[in-house]
Amino acid sequence: MREAERAEPERLQREMSEKNKRLRELEVERDVLKRCMVLWVK
Repeated sequence: MREAERAEPERLQREMSEKNKRLRELEVERDVLKRCMVLWVK
């Protein structure tokens, strides 16, 4: 049980890191689409 208790925070940290990376990717994608819309509307 001790090993599992130590592994859980590490797993959660990796999961949070992956989610943060995906969030940054989506923010970049959103910004690109916003710029495309501005150009398209002109």
